[in-house]
Amino acid sequence: MIGTVLRRLGLYQKLQAHFVEALVIPSFTRGQIGVAEARLLGRLVRDLTSAGPIVEIGTLFGRSTRILCENARPGQQVITVDRFSWNPLGLTPEEHHRLTASALAEVTASGALTLLKQDKEAFFAAWDGGPPAMVFTDADHSYEGVKRDIEWARSVGAEVICGDDYSAGCPGTIQAVDEFGGPVELSGRLWRIAAG
Repeated sequence: MIGTVLRRLGLYQKLQAHFVEALVIPSFTRGQIGVAEARLLGRLVRDLTSAGPIVEIGTLFGRSTRILCENARPGQQVITVDRFSWNPLGLTPEEHHRLTASALAEVTASGALTLLKQDKEAFFAAWDGGPPAMVFTDADHSYEGVKRDIEWARSVGAEVICGDDYSAGCPGTIQAVDEFGGPVELSGRLWRIAAG
């Protein structure tokens, strides 16, 4: 069945070339959150007091997106935004978007998730959804990118601001997060800062 879906999406041969890497070599998980991070992210969502939307900046293959959706309260909207310009498998942006959209199709069809193929700056400029319950940032890990995400989250009154990759491999993330007071919670690489 999965082979049929991948063939239909035009991804079978490309993924077949990466089969061993994807299933055996940890590079497939590069850019995705681990167990410790998933536990903290799930708890942060369950502890939200606001019914506002949950905004994720950076979708990759949707692992963290699923965690957000699984832990959100019934009726709470999750919005995930990605340009689909990078992935560890070397997929084109179109292939990457199709694969991720397929992986998230069930939750998207339920109405709980909106998947946007969009630049975050365009998303920020168009935002009119009121204060988000949470902003989770896991896209551009440069100092400027993380700082911009945090500034936007604070400017729109997010209840919780958190993200991934607070680690030596992402010094820009560390610098930006520390400029906003540093993590008030940290599990693995997943951080939360004070919202305001």
